[in-house]
Amino acid sequence: MPADFARKFPAPMPVANPRLILALDATSARCSAVLWRDGAALASEARSGSTGEAALLPRMVTDLLASQGIMAGALHAIAVAIGPGSFTGLRASLALAQGLSTGANVPVIAVTVAEALAMAVTPTEGRPIWCALDARQGRLFLQRSRLPEVWEVVTLDNPPLPEGRVLLTGDAAEALALRLRAADVDAVASTAYQTHARDVAMAAVLRLDGALPPLDLAPLYIDPPRALLPRGGLRPPPQALTPVP
Repeated sequence: MPADFARKFPAPMPVANPRLILALDATSARCSAVLWRDGAALASEARSGSTGEAALLPRMVTDLLASQGIMAGALHAIAVAIGPGSFTGLRASLALAQGLSTGANVPVIAVTVAEALAMAVTPTEGRPIWCALDARQGRLFLQRSRLPEVWEVVTLDNPPLPEGRVLLTGDAAEALALRLRAADVDAVASTAYQTHARDVAMAAVLRLDGALPPLDLAPLYIDPPRALLPRGGLRPPPQALTPVP
């Protein structure tokens, strides 16, 4: 965990009874699930591809629980990444988390992509963490606020400048770092560019212990979901029926 992050959100004290958390992430092309207890993964599953990986989550969760002989009711909580990310992935993973929560009577803990990626970076003394995600067409989704739900839409050509050094995460970290260095900013791009459920689990532990601020369980969309036309175009409207004489 980065030193700057640790100063904002101190690490939780050890608990007498280690908590068992199921964490889910389908925000990107990699879909993952992990069983997490006492600071370590008991078991994990991940699938990568261009489309449709979120549909594999229910089977992945079933296999994970079965591999450890664990019933859903034994979970302390379910953690899920709420975005920003894939529209389909977010809807599928949140629906699964809420369904499991209702059946097992356990809480669901929301975690943003920025919070998860902050768990994955190498500690760097004195650098605030910004999360930069590629929003296409020269745009970035940027998270640099203490409030997890506050994101900005900025352009890569004219990004905001930090007051000092900065550590960047996300799939646009390298591009933004190059731009900031051109403006004489000491910017470092981390290798944390894609979330994994284990990072979601670590952030969820902090939120459970009150070290991260509360966060609503809802998909975090920066842009509204796009409605695309079918590849073959729209079907023609139905023809009016001719009355039979």
